[in-house]
Amino acid sequence: MPIVQSLRDQLIKAGLITEAKNRPEEKRPERSTGPVSAEKAIPPLPPLALPGSKAHQRLTALQQLELDKRLRALVVASQVPIEPGDSAFHFVTRKGKVRRLEITDAQVKLLEAGALAVVERPDPAQIEHALVPPETADQMLSLSEKSVRFYNRKGSPIGFTPTEDEVSGGETPNPQ
Repeated sequence: MPIVQSLRDQLIKAGLITEAKNRPEEKRPERSTGPVSAEKAIPPLPPLALPGSKAHQRLTALQQLELDKRLRALVVASQVPIEPGDSAFHFVTRKGKVRRLEITDAQVKLLEAGALAVVERPDPAQIEHALVPPETADQMLSLSEKSVRFYNRKGSPIGFTPTEDEVSGGETPNPQ
């Protein structure tokens, strides 16, 4: 009784498959040096994520989530605890609303001197605000300018700087 050497041979012996005359693994296509026809050309790439498409929206959302994780990690690593006090410190949120922090006089002076900054801490459910040292605020500015809500730096405007749309309310200003 001969020993069957492969699964393919066993399947042929059982009659489940028929033996092909030209085995695909033995046949090698010849390379042509002539021009490539459109059928044999490289398959087209998947469509790019055009602005407004669902793919673009998904890509933008993933990028925003990654940015939020990086910002949150920076804030959590160097966050200065807010010390409750009698002094009210006001800053403007991203939505243009004024928010108040009840902190100590010492922390207010540090904010005014530029030794502390108010930044956003993007938590998964909401955006909270935290105090961080200037080094962290500089790193956050390089990632996202909108994440820093108040930072008194030399040579730059103090606190909130509205964009042109916020100044004019979306319309062109009247020069009168």
